Amino acid sequence: MTQQQPRAGHPYHMFNAIQGQPQAMAEMLAKHAGQVPKVAAAIKEKRRVYLVGIGTSWHAALVAEHWFRRLAPSSLEVQAWHSFEFHSYPPNVGPNDAVLIISHKGTKTYSFLALEQAKAAGAYTISITSNQPGQRIQVADDVLNTVDAEVSAAFTISYTSALMVLGMLASALGEGDGDGARPKAGLAMVPDVAARVLEGRESIQKAAERFQDRTRFVCAAAGPNTANAYEVSLKIKETSRADGEGFHVEQLLHGPFCAVDEHCLVTLVAPPGPAYQRAVDVARASAAVEAPVWALVEEGDSLLAAEATSVFQMPAVEELWSPLVYVIPL
Repeated sequence: MTQQQPRAGHPYHMFNAIQGQPQAMAEMLAKHAGQVPKVAAAIKEKRRVYLVGIGTSWHAALVAEHWFRRLAPSSLEVQAWHSFEFHSYPPNVGPNDAVLIISHKGTKTYSFLALEQAKAAGAYTISITSNQPGQRIQVADDVLNTVDAEVSAAFTISYTSALMVLGMLASALGEGDGDGARPKAGLAMVPDVAARVLEGRESIQKAAERFQDRTRFVCAAAGPNTANAYEVSLKIKETSRADGEGFHVEQLLHGPFCAVDEHCLVTLVAPPGPAYQRAVDVARASAAVEAPVWALVEEGDSLLAAEATSVFQMPAVEELWSPLVYVIPL
């Protein structure tokens, strides 16, 4: 594979990858329409499915854990594991289990070691990886490829593409329960919603310019978006070497908020859902310590919009699938 040259100015490779996400998501829906139902059927036969990853892929595993638990049959136990933990402090895995490894390039040591360990134990194995992965990630029983390996070290399009495949699997696991068509229909709408989010790029750029001089970036979310709070903090570190931290919105209010002050930017991921009111509480608490708040809210929101310093209006999307689109402005 020919490696593209680094870029010294905008548009960076990461920018191109971000812009390509809606098309890549749509491609995943078509590309894996035949294989995903077969993989889901095999997983349904197992007692437990382990979702394993490291770095950004660990965050994808956390999102998928939420989806699988919401949609999969109650007979299937779902666990997300960090690749290092899975390999070094392994669970009791056997032929009655499925192990799904998420790895962008398939070259992370503990991810392919976890895969090899699972295969040796007789588990059914699946890998979700790029189009040109390392050889050792391709030994899985089923391989679901996403996109070409990213040039940027801060993975974006491979994250959302992997999430789309994981969402397809979760949706397929829920088929046959009487309401299986609804999640699938909601997921099919995501690429168009993602494209609409990118149309608001100028607003996001203005927010970045307005708050770029903060010395600490705190992001809070809940439910299926919790891992995206971790993910944006990772991306800020990778791209800017800035101090950032992601929190569950409730956890932020139980101690960590003591470190929030006027030098921070507090970003709130706040789609309609059970955590919305707590996001409002965080916004009010942030105002009390003079910390500015940038909030991602659904179009038409008025309550949190009135409390935040600045907001980005998101197109309406089902909370279940919101991680796929709310991560884009982050």
